[in-house]
Amino acid sequence: MKKIIYIIMISLLIPACSTTKEAGVTRAEKRELRKIAEREAVKKAVESRRYIIKMDRINVMGGGFLDLIPRNNFIIINGESASISLGYIGRQFGIRPISGINFNGQTVKYELDSREGKSVYNINMEVKYRNDKFDLYLTVGYNGNCSVSIINSYIQSVSYSGKLVPIAESDTGNTVRKDQL
Repeated sequence: MKKIIYIIMISLLIPACSTTKEAGVTRAEKRELRKIAEREAVKKAVESRRYIIKMDRINVMGGGFLDLIPRNNFIIINGESASISLGYIGRQFGIRPISGINFNGQTVKYELDSREGKSVYNINMEVKYRNDKFDLYLTVGYNGNCSVSIINSYIQSVSYSGKLVPIAESDTGNTVRKDQL
């Protein structure tokens, strides 16, 4: 009886422990190919100015952070247009209280600097909304992780961290689908 149980256990363990190769590609190679594809998608999105940054944290003065809901806190850069919807915590320098940064504006300046050795893109962007100007400083890793600092004359400088998601190519033109947010 012990011999039969031993044979059954061996026959179940051997296939589970062996490394699988599908069409000559190992898991490590698949992982590496996925990383390369992700890097290329991020590169294409940054260079074509077609991406969404889903913010998941706001960095609070004093070294802390607050978690955000990424679906509700985002920056969309789609060519020359920019849509920003972010929560805000900090000082304000105006009459009206500010609880969020929400507007659709135009990018009037977009400077891209690629640091191959450090595996990051540095993007300096100026976004205009009516008579107001927002300076955005983005640091995007090749894997899509990024940090964003926003400067405006009516609010204290604020920084966020999140993930860059390329805007999918669609045959409808420059629209962003809801499932991408």
